[in-house]
Amino acid sequence: MGATPRSVYVGRSLGQPGRQGVMMVRRMLLGFVFAALVGATPAVTGSAGAGSRSTAAPIEDASVDGASCAKVFTLSLPDTIITNATVVRATADTPEYCRVLGAIEKVILFEVALPTAWNGKFFYAGGGGFNGTIPLLTHGVARGYATAGSDTGHQGEATDGSWALDNEPAQVNYAHRATHLVVVAAKQIVRSFYSQHEKRAYWLGCSNGGKMGLMEIQRYPNDFDGVVVGNFVIDRTGLMTTYTWNAKALAEAPIPQYKIPAIDKATLAACDPQDGLTDGLIDRPERCKFDPKVLACNGADAPDCLTPGQVRALEKIYAGPTTSTGKRLFPGYPPGHEDDYPGYVTGFGSLSSYPANSWKWQNQFWRFFVFGSSFDPLTQFDFDKTPGLPRFKAIAAVQDAYNADLSAFKAHGGKLIMYHGWADHSISPLRTVQYFGDIRQTMGAGSDDFLRLFIAPGLHHCVNGPGPNTFGGRGHAWLKNDVDHDIVRALDRWVEQGVAPQRIIAAKFKNDDPKQGVARTRPLCPYPQMAQYKGSGSVDDAANFVCANPK
Repeated sequence: MGATPRSVYVGRSLGQPGRQGVMMVRRMLLGFVFAALVGATPAVTGSAGAGSRSTAAPIEDASVDGASCAKVFTLSLPDTIITNATVVRATADTPEYCRVLGAIEKVILFEVALPTAWNGKFFYAGGGGFNGTIPLLTHGVARGYATAGSDTGHQGEATDGSWALDNEPAQVNYAHRATHLVVVAAKQIVRSFYSQHEKRAYWLGCSNGGKMGLMEIQRYPNDFDGVVVGNFVIDRTGLMTTYTWNAKALAEAPIPQYKIPAIDKATLAACDPQDGLTDGLIDRPERCKFDPKVLACNGADAPDCLTPGQVRALEKIYAGPTTSTGKRLFPGYPPGHEDDYPGYVTGFGSLSSYPANSWKWQNQFWRFFVFGSSFDPLTQFDFDKTPGLPRFKAIAAVQDAYNADLSAFKAHGGKLIMYHGWADHSISPLRTVQYFGDIRQTMGAGSDDFLRLFIAPGLHHCVNGPGPNTFGGRGHAWLKNDVDHDIVRALDRWVEQGVAPQRIIAAKFKNDDPKQGVARTRPLCPYPQMAQYKGSGSVDDAANFVCANPK
């Protein structure tokens, strides 16, 4: 499975004339323009977890001079060009590093950040949505890792799938191929720059970035020694089916934004006590038997109640898609902490689920990856027939990452840490629980030697939410930069020393701002364990909880 960078496609040539050829040339030109632009503005700033790109001139008095950084231009890699290499000034959040930009096969744009104070290890940052941009690499650089990332072979917004229309090579690049090629090239750049091999290789990604990590260990199991994937896509086709299911349910009865607080309040009242502690957080929401009918309006429609149609729509969202005979196609969302519904599920509440991210993604996916631009998911997707179509299955074979046989990755000595949020309303945590069970069943008793799952109460999609949502995952800061509070440090110790994480202490900052101080800490426990209150002390202090199997 360790393919060389010279992997080839079987099928239509990348250079074939016509619409696809024009699209490829356009992406090539955009890539060179992008490289030229970022070459003129090489610096990246931001927090260790998230931020935005800003520009700054390279410094001349860095401990790594420009000539040392530019030596990567002498490196010869298959089908790869280095477009820029500059020294980036240290900031309060990010140490000094050499920033290398390049392209593979002209269309796969990548970046490698080489810190002056290197810890001897390689790190890859997964990208979100439909990718199309190189993610920020400061999360890894701040920890001392040589860090890489890519746009997966096309440019565009995270919710834009138009590049995939009639372009199977680009779809394969996005699915897994581009990432592997960049990993191979980036490791060569690291070895050339430091004149030594990396000691270890680690992955961190959330959402689609988590799926990218799964693709790596399933298809290229020797690329990484340790992988952290969070709130991750497993079955792209199944997830998009769920999004279309919700969009159809809401097309019949949209739920306005002003009704979301009533839903959130009702589920909290019903589900919070059921986890054994009334603390404003819902842990193990899959155990809560919440009935949306309790929100039904007794008389006229009002902001604090749901119409009969809205009750049915919410029931469908919780239940997940089924066939007309009741066969389950994909899990729904467990009840609780629905305050993020407008962004991920219900949209404005006036037209189906528009413009929630789920509406955009399913619309783009079915039209540009699968059935063509004229396809209308709301009227043409048939839950009885569409999942069985050959085209659906062919796309699933490329885009889905559901293989539970990770024996090659385990044999390589790899360690896998998965995490999710119980309050994720973009990607259901119930599917992650299923996949975790599939791996354990497939791999047998030895699965505990390389696999852990942590599920955080009150964590929305990757970031934010009312619960303890910061523990070093993608997009996170951390309370303390150590193995107890940082999930990447915990992975590193597991790989290096063989010490599996028994818990990760997560923090909730006041107003989600680290500068305002800590509001709450809570241990995240290896599933199926959960944090149980000892019976005394503050419920906002992790020290007053133990990890134990649920009662």
